[in-house]
Amino acid sequence: MLLIDAGNSRIKSAVYLNGMIDLYAPVPTESDLLPVQWKDAETPTSVFVSNVAGAEIAAKLTRWIDEAWAMTPTFVQVSRRAAGMTTQYDDPTKLGVDRWLAALAAYQLARRAVVVVDAGTAITLDVVSDSGVHLGGSIAPGLELMVDSLTRNTARLRLDSIEHTQGIATNTACAISNGCIDAVVGGIERAARAIATSLDGTPDWVITGGGATEIMKHCHIEFRLVPDLVLQGLMFAASEPV
Repeated sequence: MLLIDAGNSRIKSAVYLNGMIDLYAPVPTESDLLPVQWKDAETPTSVFVSNVAGAEIAAKLTRWIDEAWAMTPTFVQVSRRAAGMTTQYDDPTKLGVDRWLAALAAYQLARRAVVVVDAGTAITLDVVSDSGVHLGGSIAPGLELMVDSLTRNTARLRLDSIEHTQGIATNTACAISNGCIDAVVGGIERAARAIATSLDGTPDWVITGGGATEIMKHCHIEFRLVPDLVLQGLMFAASEPV
């Protein structure tokens, strides 16, 4: 199977064969070029897609897959129950498919209560109970989105990279970095305290996404880093359709 995770910033893909996921190099979501590795890949038996980037990206992916293999992809949709997990979201169709797949994969990996942090364009947090009930979660701006909101239309605020410094910042770039990172980490740690009171026992914590490494540097939570978490969720959803 070819698995595709189309996010707001990047399109990640992989081949699932004989129980293993072989990752391809990601491409920018706005790219007009077919991923290079697809050109040399064997024709897959099926293609499953997680897409949160909108209808235009879905149309582009459909065109790419038709050009590469004359196939039509399956765009995975959220369901109330799948692969051992049940979501209690008020309306499952309003739950982002990437959040659902990440939670599904994390629960399959942990086989116990688990909290998932996906640190991408947005930072999402999802909680799954020990019995496999997806309890819901939260959504906040990601690190780069926070920085962009500060600097986009403000000439005197500039930042070339996000890097936390110890102590009180003595220049604007450090002040922005520290403030944004502290806001993200503080939000996650505050959520951890609230989650601890609503779950029986201590959950596992799984993190994924482009901002995961920076968060792990400064957060007191012990995370398990799984870069291909959404792709793994696609694998489980495709292998056990509902």
